[in-house]
Amino acid sequence: MSLSSSLAPLWADIAAGTAQGYARDLAADAGATEAQLVAAGIGHGATCLDIDWISALPRLEDLGEVKIITRNDAIVHEKVGSFGKMSIMQSTGLVLNGMVDLRIFFAHWQHTFVVTTTSSRGPRTGIQIFDLHGNAVHKIYRTANTNGDAWDAFIGDFTAADQSPELTVLAPAQAPLLRADTDVDVDGLRARWAALKDVHHFHDMLKDSGVSRIQAMRLVGEPWAREVTSEALDLLLPQAADSALPIMIFVGNPGCIQIHTGPVSKIVDHKGWINIMDPSFTLHAKRSDITSAWVVRKPMHGTTITTVELYDRHGDNCAILCAQRDPSAPERPEWTALASSLPSPQTAAAA
Repeated sequence: MSLSSSLAPLWADIAAGTAQGYARDLAADAGATEAQLVAAGIGHGATCLDIDWISALPRLEDLGEVKIITRNDAIVHEKVGSFGKMSIMQSTGLVLNGMVDLRIFFAHWQHTFVVTTTSSRGPRTGIQIFDLHGNAVHKIYRTANTNGDAWDAFIGDFTAADQSPELTVLAPAQAPLLRADTDVDVDGLRARWAALKDVHHFHDMLKDSGVSRIQAMRLVGEPWAREVTSEALDLLLPQAADSALPIMIFVGNPGCIQIHTGPVSKIVDHKGWINIMDPSFTLHAKRSDITSAWVVRKPMHGTTITTVELYDRHGDNCAILCAQRDPSAPERPEWTALASSLPSPQTAAAA
């Protein structure tokens, strides 16, 4: 039996809205990737698209209002807005259109489908983009306010000639080998950290030093990095909501980073998930998949940026939170105080 045939009954449940759980997790339980599960639905709610996203991205502005979703293993980030103010620099794209704020890495935008499923609220149609490993990197859903003619034209122009339900994906990427702690020049790492002028140079500093984010934070320590309870999000979000503190929440994967900027309001705790349920922004974070959190400080143009960073069981970053700020202004003191108030894992465990 082919893989698509074995996945067909599961896809039928997803398409009918009767499956329980995210397609990503259901596919993994079936020994497949989400992209392979969606491909198994070709002809039954799914259609393969053939898109060069570098050239096609500007056309998304024609769609008007859409709902966009970017997620990783632990956190799902959803926004309602429209594309616009886009720029492309070689293999990287920027969308800076208020509610739709994205950093796109096109090398990971490899398999695209348009998918229609049923839910308790009726049919749901979205463009779903996957990487070469079969992992979802970004999804764009039609809303009641989407320009239907532009949507249909976009799908029609990019419908692929090949509609085979069989999809071959690459094996999961191997984590890069890192230096042992004893081989790291910790004093040099601290000096480079202290000399940062732009937070965007942080990744290059880690790469040049041959360390992961968590390894760097653990070795450098205070005042630049402090481990806090993995339940930091539970403590931080209600306080930010109560004070209407404008914050930024970055959630991403190798192919896309999606950003919310502004206050948050409705915080909901439900069955092991902490959620933000605001009209144009929702976030779903699974507590059991967030295994560590850090308060991190980075120098930037004469000031310091404080972030709260969340990591999963693989040591991968699943979210970064910071205060909304004017680039020419110091960090909001109420955010600095909130981040500083987060307890260490030991203190939280003893409470």
